[in-house]
Amino acid sequence: MDGEGTRMNGIIVRFWLQLLLRREQAVTLLVSFSVVILFNLIMNEGIAITYSVNLLFVAFFSLQIASIHNRNHTEPYIYISVFPNYRLITYQLYVSLILSFPLLLMMVGLLWKSFADVSLWNLVIIVFFTSFFSSMLGLLLGQVVKYHGLAFTFLIAFYLPIGLVSWSFNEKFRYISPVVNIFNPYLINWRNLFGLLGCSLLFYGLGTLLSSRRGGGKKSIIPWISTVLACSLLIGVWGYERLFNENVQTSSFQKITVGQTQVEYKGISSYQAKQFAALFETLYQVAKKKETHPVRYTLQITRMHSMSSFEPKIIVHHHNKLQINIYSNKLLEFNRGMDWASKWIDYILPQTPHLSNEQVNAFKRLKNDIIMEVREKNPGNVYTLQESES
Repeated sequence: MDGEGTRMNGIIVRFWLQLLLRREQAVTLLVSFSVVILFNLIMNEGIAITYSVNLLFVAFFSLQIASIHNRNHTEPYIYISVFPNYRLITYQLYVSLILSFPLLLMMVGLLWKSFADVSLWNLVIIVFFTSFFSSMLGLLLGQVVKYHGLAFTFLIAFYLPIGLVSWSFNEKFRYISPVVNIFNPYLINWRNLFGLLGCSLLFYGLGTLLSSRRGGGKKSIIPWISTVLACSLLIGVWGYERLFNENVQTSSFQKITVGQTQVEYKGISSYQAKQFAALFETLYQVAKKKETHPVRYTLQITRMHSMSSFEPKIIVHHHNKLQINIYSNKLLEFNRGMDWASKWIDYILPQTPHLSNEQVNAFKRLKNDIIMEVREKNPGNVYTLQESES
């Protein structure tokens, strides 16, 4: 029986590949590959929008697979076949991954080029989960939406805003945002990846149950198991976040001191607290060496997995404390995530009023010199990248 099933799997996969190799389909795919390759090589866009466009094409290839019967008038072959819907979608996923494999390698290369010092394993994990999500989204639309153009329009409406909007917007939609981990691939956001996995399983179940194809094993237990497992994953991630936030809110601050800088923290590790303390202490000492009379603060850092307001304040000045709200892994990444030195220097060196334009420009240059010296000192090894500044 297993041998027969394997043989049928090969037949259905070869059927889709033969359809894809027909002239009109081959031209469409060749043009699509050319567009995405040129976009990666020529367009000097941000990493988030570039990665989002790559995922758009992964979803588009899956949509092509799922709707290829309508465009090649081979619906009867599929509709009268004995394959249940969940197996049909599984076969489509196989072909989609085969078709998208060069694009997946390109995405790994894109991330490796942008984050050369990040573990390759981290980048492969990110590409795998986000690509699986994109493939299943394309297959769902191909099964449910009858009009190919409408389904593709939906994909564009989803992926382009995801790549263009700010990181804080993506954090609000972290369960379905495939670019959240791009903002800090050093520290993988597993909640985001489990959310994407849950959504992918949900797409699989819904694609089976809501497919326009009649019958086809819709009463099978497989899609229901997938749907229940998906809901369990999503509820579990949401429940973990809520429990984490409640524990942080009710817990007391821990304290750590580096030099004369004191950090009160909760929700982050002592190592991360030491990084913040070392950076602030070095910033203060460099500013003091410049005879600028810097103001000293205590850092009060709170890590939450979600914030209530849409655009929460990251730094709040309260008397002699700088209250820092961490709600994204991006804020724990010092290279490209958050330039904390540039944020803090405006507090420890407040600009006096009634300065002339020349004085204002000189003050800005002084602040920039201080920040550059801090980066060269690299306190606590917070900067894993040491790039030359022009």
